[in-house]
Amino acid sequence: MLLCFVGAAPFLAPFARRVTSRETGELLYLLFAPVCHLKPERTLVLAGVLMPLCSRCAGIFAGFVTAGMFPRPRWSVRACLGYGFVASVIMLVDVVTQDLGLRPLYHPARLLTGVLWGHVFALGILAIAREHVTRPERLTSSA
Repeated sequence: MLLCFVGAAPFLAPFARRVTSRETGELLYLLFAPVCHLKPERTLVLAGVLMPLCSRCAGIFAGFVTAGMFPRPRWSVRACLGYGFVASVIMLVDVVTQDLGLRPLYHPARLLTGVLWGHVFALGILAIAREHVTRPERLTSSA
């Protein structure tokens, strides 16, 4: 549930910015400022307002939502690291080909690579949590 709340926040922020006071809306955007560069040309518009994250970062947060709603497959931490590496390589190819001008900025690709990476990352967090719940002695024996 927490993953869904965190993941949905940047998608709800533009609506909150429209219906709340200017100060409240700005505060929401300031929370995301350390996370993303927020270049306007790389940022989606919702409700007539720029999102607080670029399309790739928004995809990462959307990946948290998908993992919160569909926490499958239930991979081990080791598997999450392997799939995380693959997702990172896919995202890196997207970043490099766009930044080198080999292809134009394409929001669907940015969103999709972000969702993939965010989903795998969130599954890794869930795998770590499961591992520590099923084997809590690992928390005390490592000290």
